[in-house]
Amino acid sequence: GSAQPCWKRLQVGVGLKLFSGFAPFTFPPVLRHRTPLPRSCAPLASSAQATSFSFSPSSEQLEPKEVQLHKEWFRNWGFAEPEPPKSKQIGMGGMGAGGAKGKKGKKGPARSAANSKLFIKAPDGDLVTVFRADRDESAPACSEEDLAAWGAAARQTFEGSLDKTGAVLLRGLPMRNAEEFGHFWRGCVAAEEPKPLVEGRYNSMGPSGGRKKLSGIDMATNVPPAFLLLCHNEMCYNPTTVGRICLYCVQDAPLGGESLIARNSDLGKSLPKSVSDFVKKHGGILYSREYYDAQNPPKVPPQGSGPWQTKCSLPEDGTKEQAIEFFKGMGFTDDQMEWDEEGGLKLTNQHPGFYTDPTTGEDLWWNIIHTGNMKAADGTPFPKKVVADIQRTGWEHTYAFKLRPGDWLGCDNIRGQHGRL
Repeated sequence: GSAQPCWKRLQVGVGLKLFSGFAPFTFPPVLRHRTPLPRSCAPLASSAQATSFSFSPSSEQLEPKEVQLHKEWFRNWGFAEPEPPKSKQIGMGGMGAGGAKGKKGKKGPARSAANSKLFIKAPDGDLVTVFRADRDESAPACSEEDLAAWGAAARQTFEGSLDKTGAVLLRGLPMRNAEEFGHFWRGCVAAEEPKPLVEGRYNSMGPSGGRKKLSGIDMATNVPPAFLLLCHNEMCYNPTTVGRICLYCVQDAPLGGESLIARNSDLGKSLPKSVSDFVKKHGGILYSREYYDAQNPPKVPPQGSGPWQTKCSLPEDGTKEQAIEFFKGMGFTDDQMEWDEEGGLKLTNQHPGFYTDPTTGEDLWWNIIHTGNMKAADGTPFPKKVVADIQRTGWEHTYAFKLRPGDWLGCDNIRGQHGRL
């Protein structure tokens, strides 16, 4: 399953992703192409309560309680397989063997029989704070104004609860298409309390100029449904990143497509010490991308590359000056942009691989070494064993659950990771 808008696949749902700014920069808004909505409905059945837009804490169990991890998912894409827990009765964090529930606080699992089944559990209230909208869910479609009001109320609930667990799930919201969600998001952005919101823009390391959109709203991912999307922090490879990410479910996948969630502090603690020692010894991580000039393309474009005009959402005759302005908006400096005689561009930046939690002072694991194609800051390739250890141990603290229509999941992008089965 996936968040791809591919209606011919059975194992597909539709999700939307929004970003809020982490650094003081602003890009053009993604909200556009709005169409009028029916002007009926209220958040509650009584007209006297029509101005009440609120959420109540919920103790409901996220489902499914457990999801099987199939070994072919890892083998097909060259990922290291999780190691089963030592006992069929004891799992590690979010993972269990033989269908049994796991328990926290146990020592790392050892290898088990090749035919052992692995299951990943749903998160509890310690990882995700759940609220439900105080509304009559059988009411007809909402007006634009009501949807914006729900957005403002959701924003206040989200901001007031995020510090508790780093992830907030709001359920029972009325939006069922991208247009309706756009009005909701407009209300989120417009809300000045508790503090103004800076809207970010998605910029991957690849050649794409952005994600596919529905009615001007980013889809949750461009990754194909068949691909296992490992847990990650959004845009941790860019000089400027985002502090929060939000996912909204318009249509869930009939089968599969569970969302993954993990806490960075837990992931760092489960890694072998040799992994973090290697990262620190070699100065962190080197992130590098190369783009060519659309007006002077190479005969054989390098794999994973593309025109910098496409990356910057410029026409084919876009100028170097426009590209420089775009990349500076992403946080790159002049000395991180290297232009060649053919008009090609190489972008590089370094990151220590850890981020200091401003509240606790703890060093949080924060990088994408698990993708397997990174180099250390000094140019040393990460050994295959280091990459495999990161991929394998990450599952010990990863949890899965299904987003349903009307679910809005907001995550602290510094403290927590997200992914998709």
